[in-house]
Amino acid sequence: MDLRQLEYFVAVAEERNFTRAAGRCHVVQSALSYQIAALEREHGVALFHRTSRSVQLAPAGELLLPHARRLLRDAEVARAELAAFTGVVTGRLRLGMVGTVGHGAPLVEDALCAFHEAHPGVEIALEDTGSRHMAERVRGGELDLAFVGLFADQLPGGLAHRVLTEEPLVAVVPREHPLAGRRRIGLAELAGSSSFIEMREESGLRLQVDAAFARAGVDRGIAFELGSSDSVVRFVGLGFGAALVPASAAGSAEAVRVLRLDDLAARHPISLVHRRPEPSAPSARAFLRLLLERVPAG
Repeated sequence: MDLRQLEYFVAVAEERNFTRAAGRCHVVQSALSYQIAALEREHGVALFHRTSRSVQLAPAGELLLPHARRLLRDAEVARAELAAFTGVVTGRLRLGMVGTVGHGAPLVEDALCAFHEAHPGVEIALEDTGSRHMAERVRGGELDLAFVGLFADQLPGGLAHRVLTEEPLVAVVPREHPLAGRRRIGLAELAGSSSFIEMREESGLRLQVDAAFARAGVDRGIAFELGSSDSVVRFVGLGFGAALVPASAAGSAEAVRVLRLDDLAARHPISLVHRRPEPSAPSARAFLRLLLERVPAG
């Protein structure tokens, strides 16, 4: 078993397709298939169930996958540590980032641009798969850092947490909504007049909205769920319902009216999370230092 075989194995496991995995690894499919077959022969197990239409992990593959990912990550960190010893930051920076970062915490994007300019040899990988999912991936070592819409008591254990910014939630309603002329609204009244457009359940924003309705003791009807706050605001403007979003996400959208909430505790954070005491990858530690230099004191 060598690192190349493990790389090929992980690629097939994640892509569920030998052709896509070969393209990802920049090899011809026959070479990748040969190495997977050699790995299976060497250990006397089937790692995949193959059919003409799909590739699925076999039980032995399910067992190997987390170990293979960890070994590949450890090798990547070791190479990066040796490079850092010579003063060069290399490797990968794996970040989770909620879509509201651009609205609520522009310093994150500023820091990322500065990091990319200072360390062009670092490959930067970004994902937005929902705050709760990304926090779990940080805890599991699959992400180096994440920017999530969660407060400290909403996180899994073992993570360092720092709120970079937080802002109030506001209600957005269509211009023709019967409550559109109001400046402030309670959730009970709003829920009685409209269904809601929501973020998906894995998002931090959805968690904060659910918490606001729980505090109010109010149930609301949900029309449908979307993947970004920008999409939520856009569909409110099209007349499909009302929504609660961070104030910065409401922006200056002309098709909606913005109402402040009676619940002053309804807020949405942008929080930085990483494993304690600090990320393991040199690239992640370098980015963290650069970011914290930009965070205002206090």
